Amino acid sequence: MFTIKSDPELSEAGYDKIIEWARSILLEGNRLKENFYAAKSMIKPFGLRYQKFDMCLNFYMLYYLENAELTECMTCGHSRYKPRTGRGKTLVAYKELRYFPITPRLQRLFKSPRTAEHMTWHQSHHAVDGVMVHPSDSEAWKHFNNVHPHFSAESRNVRLGLCIDRFNPFGSFAAPYSCWSVILTVITCHRGCV
Repeated sequence: MFTIKSDPELSEAGYDKIIEWARSILLEGNRLKENFYAAKSMIKPFGLRYQKFDMCLNFYMLYYLENAELTECMTCGHSRYKPRTGRGKTLVAYKELRYFPITPRLQRLFKSPRTAEHMTWHQSHHAVDGVMVHPSDSEAWKHFNNVHPHFSAESRNVRLGLCIDRFNPFGSFAAPYSCWSVILTVITCHRGCV
């Protein structure tokens, strides 16, 4: 149901109506959560939280640490917040960055014995000469191991791949809106651990 809610055109009220209908046709005592808020509360313990940081409209700075209280960009001077409309008291930033901390996610991968085995597979597998089945078979990986032997000696140390992509969350007709996702991917696991 959360996958259905990820459709940008489905509001929380629309999600709640679908849930209401689904609960009406399911058997008594079903475990389907009664609304979006209850479903969202159910997944909070999984540690999928993120941190929000305001940022400059022109991408010059984050309002973070010593800059957290500033109301305009130090480089371009652009205001941090949109002008207030009506009686609204909430300040709304022009842009925000959502940061998903990597440490709890890596810890979660090592909590399960099954995924922990995949996380250290790069150290135990036997490469076939001339055949690359995993990035650990590459010359770049081997060079890194030679340059940083202390890091590569511990099989639980992971290497991360960086992916950056831009997409428009509201379809091709909403040109002024776009998101840039920056994704770190664990590349030390053999398969199925991410």
